[in-house]
Amino acid sequence: MNRFKQLGLTLFLTAAMIIGSTVSAAASTDNYGPAFDPRLNPELQETQSESHVGPGAESQAPVEETVPETEPVPEEVPVNNVLTVPHRTPKLQTTILLTDVRQWSQPFINDQFISVDGHPFYAISTFLTEIHGDFLYRAYTSTNGWTNWVLNGQSTSLTADSAPIEAIQCRFNGPVNNDYDIYYTATLSNGQQTGWGKNGQTVGTMNQGLYITGYQMAFYPKGTNPGLNMSNPVVSAHPDGIQYIDGAMRYIHGDGSNYTGWGWLGNDRYYFVDSYPVTGWQYVDGYKYYFGEDGRMYTDVEPIIGGNGPFQIRINKEMNCMTIFAQDGGNGFIIPVKSFLTSTGDDTPLGTFRTPEKYRWRLMINDVHTQYATRLGPGLPILMHSIIYDKQNPYTVWASTYNNLGIARSAGCIRLTTADSKWIYDHCALGTSVTVYNSSIPGPFDRPAIASEIPFEQTWDPTDPSVTPEGIAAETARILGTN
Repeated sequence: MNRFKQLGLTLFLTAAMIIGSTVSAAASTDNYGPAFDPRLNPELQETQSESHVGPGAESQAPVEETVPETEPVPEEVPVNNVLTVPHRTPKLQTTILLTDVRQWSQPFINDQFISVDGHPFYAISTFLTEIHGDFLYRAYTSTNGWTNWVLNGQSTSLTADSAPIEAIQCRFNGPVNNDYDIYYTATLSNGQQTGWGKNGQTVGTMNQGLYITGYQMAFYPKGTNPGLNMSNPVVSAHPDGIQYIDGAMRYIHGDGSNYTGWGWLGNDRYYFVDSYPVTGWQYVDGYKYYFGEDGRMYTDVEPIIGGNGPFQIRINKEMNCMTIFAQDGGNGFIIPVKSFLTSTGDDTPLGTFRTPEKYRWRLMINDVHTQYATRLGPGLPILMHSIIYDKQNPYTVWASTYNNLGIARSAGCIRLTTADSKWIYDHCALGTSVTVYNSSIPGPFDRPAIASEIPFEQTWDPTDPSVTPEGIAAETARILGTN
């Protein structure tokens, strides 16, 4: 299939894109989120279109029917050099759930001050668009602690007591994190303005009888000095978070007490017991994790346990995330080995299956091909496979299917990068158990992201081990017309 036909097909399918609770980080709509879902906010939004959806709401957009197994998000094609990724600037759109009126606010864009006349609020929803990657955030109250991390339009947890949010943490992941830092500051119920925090640091107040009445976010290119006041981001008895005391890593809670639980430095994850990071193998939250000598949790333990298996596969359809598990003796499959970003579809079935067949290359509907395909279960037309190729040729990939993993819907198959589908093909024997389920929590690890966006005209998957420097050079010359 030539590139013009592929582009036309991709543009055609934009109209069929399904926007779920985790919204595309490369798509753009004018307004979306809970404030524009009349089922969640009928009094404020009576006249808004029902095509806008919020956290947990079902999409009203048409389902992809005519050309399944293709990618619905168009890519911007640069004019001068088709192998250049266009510059992208993030767009953040935030709404807050007001405590006293139980309604979502109107949206606030990028660095607008997020507040509604000083009202307290108890949930946050922020969409990231215009760029690939994820925006993650969570909230703290003294009565409930930290919520789980959520991303890209999900709502932070609705606590039973509707306690006003006291502190927040925010961070980027994926391509957006390669290019930008996220900064944020808060205004408290006593009128005090905190200093700015960045990239996952705590901002707000803790256990002081105060709460946040508004906050502001701003993103700056990596390496930029924004000149912001970074002192005192938390009004509390003690600075909250990971610190270095006498050269040793510690996590001190904002009330000054020792801390047991998870902590993050950017996107690196640690577990602390009585404020000290654990190392080695540890049982936490029902799983068995491995932590390095520096305390950092490993998100790939294959180099430690090997790749011979047996393994189990668990696919979180809602979050487009696959986790590979290994067995811990009689404790069962509780060792998270690694996780993969996926694209699933409405027709991806829920349940537990056992893989019956594998295919090195597989012809799919609409005369496209995939690599390293493994059938989900006997008699099922659903495969775990690579992103899409025109031919049985590793230099005919659709770049859009790589860039938009985790965003767009398939026709039911489980789509992965070529390297990840090859890992399953090589390491998961026939008969491997595969469980497909729905959860708002990605799994034992954070949801992975692609390393970086690739140009629309690029014809190879950067993760594919079969491509070579010589092949890339020849294909680049062909695309640019310099051969």
